This record gives sequence, C-alpha cells and structure tokens, in this order.
Amino acid sequence: MGKSINPSCSLSILFLLAMPFLSFAQGHYWWADNVGWDGQRFWGDYIVRAQRYMGPNALPIPKVFNGRVSNERSFGFSGNSHFTTGDVTHNLALYGTFNLVPDVIGFELYWVPAEFYTMSHAIKTERKTFHVFYNRRWASGDVYLHTIVQLLKAEKNRIDLALRIGYRFPSSNMVGMARYTDATGYYLDLSFGKKLLDGPLKINLNAMGGLFVWQINQNGQNQDDAPLFGLGLSFASKNWSLSPSFRGYTGYLNNGDRPLALSLNGQLDLNSRWQLFGGLQKGWSDLLYTSLELGTKYRFQPKVNPPVP
Repeated sequence: MGKSINPSCSLSILFLLAMPFLSFAQGHYWWADNVGWDGQRFWGDYIVRAQRYMGPNALPIPKVFNGRVSNERSFGFSGNSHFTTGDVTHNLALYGTFNLVPDVIGFELYWVPAEFYTMSHAIKTERKTFHVFYNRRWASGDVYLHTIVQLLKAEKNRIDLALRIGYRFPSSNMVGMARYTDATGYYLDLSFGKKLLDGPLKINLNAMGGLFVWQINQNGQNQDDAPLFGLGLSFASKNWSLSPSFRGYTGYLNNGDRPLALSLNGQLDLNSRWQLFGGLQKGWSDLLYTSLELGTKYRFQPKVNPPVP
C-alpha cells in the first residue's frame, strides 16, 4: 500500500510552487530584478517621466486653437477612452472657461478627476511600475490652468494672435503605476488664426508654436524641455464646427518624449446654452494611444451668433 500524503505537506509544496508566480506578478524581487535595483535608489527614479512610458493623460499635447480669446463663461465634462496594446483607460474630464475681459484675457481650467485603467503585466514591466501599486486600477490627474491674452485681432491686423500660458498643478497620484508625474509643468505658446473663407461657411487656418517644459526631478535631471507645435483648420457654420489638426512636441532627452497626434474635433450647439462636443485622436511616434471623447458644455451666458453676410 502507498503512503498517505500529509495535507500540510501538500499545502507547503503548492505554496512553494506558487511563489515564483506570485513574485513574478507583484513581488519586491520581481520589481528589483526588472529595474536592476542597486539596493539604495528610490523606486521613483526608475520610472521614465515621458509620454511613451506613462498613461494617456500624464503629459498631454496642448490643443491647437484659433488665436482668439473666448468670450464664454462655461462648464463642461466629457467621457474619454484610450486604447493601446496592454492598456485600456477610461476617464472623466472637467472643463471650465472664464473670460475676465471680453476679447482681451480669459482663463481655462482642465482636470481629469478620475481615470480607470487595465494594464497588462508586460506593459507594467516595460514602464517599471512599483510592486506596491501593482494591483491599483484607478488614478487622479493634474489640474491645468491656462491664461490666454489677446495680442492681435483680425479686424485690425488680418490675423488673430494670442499668447497662452499653461500651468500644471502637481495634484495627481499613481506615479508608482506610471500614470502621472505628480510634478509641475508649464507651456508658453502663440496661437495664430487666419480666415480663409468668411460667409455661411467659415474656414480658418490655425497654428501654434511655443515651448513645453515639465519637471522630472530624477537621476540628476530636473526637467525636460520640448518645442511645441501644431497646425489645423476649422470649418464652422451657425451651429456646428469641425476642426482637424496635427500637433506634438519634441523633448530634448529623446527618451520617449516626442509624441505626435492627428485629431478631429467637432462641436454642435443644441441651443444658445448647451453644446455637444467630441473628438477622435490617433497617436504617433511616442504617443501610443488612440483616443475617443464625447462631452457636453453649458454656457452661463447665452451664445449670440454674429450676423451671416
């Protein structure tokens, strides 16, 4: 007759067999081996603060606009989805616009209060995520504040020209999952608008150029700097608009910090106060995501359409 196996012995054998897989999934030894830990450096030093190795909302490319200060006071929100191999992300975004002086100076606020994501083990390994956060599934993003100042108006100078000063407040979390940087950043750019057609259908040529800077504070490097650029068109009628654009920035570290995006955004006025908006974006180079957005905006002041010639 064969000998019976002690149940406690069986459990011990199963535990020993499972240990490599548990360690592989989320253990300290898996992380140390993955990043080549020297036993001393802070875990955050191994996470690359560049768009290619972070979540879709970490270091977004500023949008191209038409060089004209908005005279709206509005609030909006949208749902967003981002897709790439090994990472599917869904998030809520909040928007606010406030014109301090009509046609002269205005402010814009943008925030992702919550994003929910599913990341594969392979992409967690590539992004060098820290094992303590391995099973986290949601994060909160940084707050962006834009100040926009009108420099030239088309009525007198044939073109619209505006200065945008963008600042990122370090209010995010989940750096350990490579979702956000939780560090300051800013950008300065000039936005240009030129009317190509003015009538029932209006067509504008829009462009931007400037500088995008963000703090990384790791491995003796304090920040990354990048020329910022964009080019687009806008087609608009009484109650709708459509805007294709190409934009990006090119960081000087060249460590995954050169994202490009081709996008198509649209707006539809439901009435003088409510608007629907949405967009489709395809990332290139170091922006790996394809993104969708659908949202709505409420104007605290009713929209007044200019007379159509």
